[in-house]
Amino acid sequence: MSLPRFFAPEARPGDLLELAPEEAHHLRDVLRIRRGERVRLIDGRGREFEAEVVEVSRTGVRVLTMGLLREEPAPSPRLEMFVPLLKGGRTEFLVEKATELGVSRIFPFVSRRAVARPSPRTLERLYRRSIQALKQCGRLWLPLLEAPAPLEELLPKTGASGRFFAYEKGGAPLHRAFEPPPGDLALAVGPEGGFSPEEAALLETFDFLPLTLGPYILRAETAALFLMSIWRYHSLIREDFRP
Repeated sequence: MSLPRFFAPEARPGDLLELAPEEAHHLRDVLRIRRGERVRLIDGRGREFEAEVVEVSRTGVRVLTMGLLREEPAPSPRLEMFVPLLKGGRTEFLVEKATELGVSRIFPFVSRRAVARPSPRTLERLYRRSIQALKQCGRLWLPLLEAPAPLEELLPKTGASGRFFAYEKGGAPLHRAFEPPPGDLALAVGPEGGFSPEEAALLETFDFLPLTLGPYILRAETAALFLMSIWRYHSLIREDFRP
């Protein structure tokens, strides 16, 4: 049976550290791990450690970081995803799937046609969902998650050479974004009502090319998951992945 994972960005070999309250709650109250048991710590920057639980109390959990178990190189090439704020927890769903599929950077944006608007706790909820997905899937790099903002504030932050946005009014064929294998890639998906003409023009100003996803109109979360899955598929082919 594999050891349970906990997120500890400050983990260093030989360090005695206190887990964050949410991680401590999961260890103590959900998994009921006791003093002296072993766990794994992931720092979100490519490293996983073995650790020993040295104190479990109602006020906190302390662990002793031991040896390095596994190290993972930084993702390359990188995928940056621009995803809209959606109602009903669907943006949290997209952040979870982006983490599982190896996305390097996530830009949640506020769109003119979207119903959802950010609250003071939106970034915290998205960040927490990403950490949960990281621990579950075994990945060691936590995606960089930007604070929700209007599209015009986020677009200048992309550093990807390949840039495409899904557009229901048509555009380049789907394979254009993935074949031949691109370097770093940025993909953008619109909200429930799609990108407005002004947003489409703005994206093109930042060298994003419109991309068609086929003859059907996809929901925003379907389109984003579809694109991320295709990218991951091509990434595994390039890596010649063998389980």
